[in-house]
Amino acid sequence: MTEKVNMVKYVIGERQVLAKMKNGEFRLVKLQIGLPEPLENRWQSEIALDGLYPNVVKVPGVDSFQCLNLAFGVVRTALEKFIESGGELYWKDGSGPLTLVDIFS
Repeated sequence: MTEKVNMVKYVIGERQVLAKMKNGEFRLVKLQIGLPEPLENRWQSEIALDGLYPNVVKVPGVDSFQCLNLAFGVVRTALEKFIESGGELYWKDGSGPLTLVDIFS
């Protein structure tokens, strides 16, 4: 049996927020970005939005700098789509709601 992997192996940045789903349910979400690692002639970094999406995603880049930049962009885009579909985000203590500017500033 294959186990779903939903946590980043080497986390270098994490933020926890509450997500209010369209049905009113609240979920704790761990936004994680992993350490960029060299892979052949490129780099990759793992990201996870545990609580919203079940799997870790590997984001490629030409170097570690681009890899991190793209990883943050993928997380931002995923949260943007979540909000556009009717979801809301709150700080872990329940205050909010949050905008993407709040999360990424």
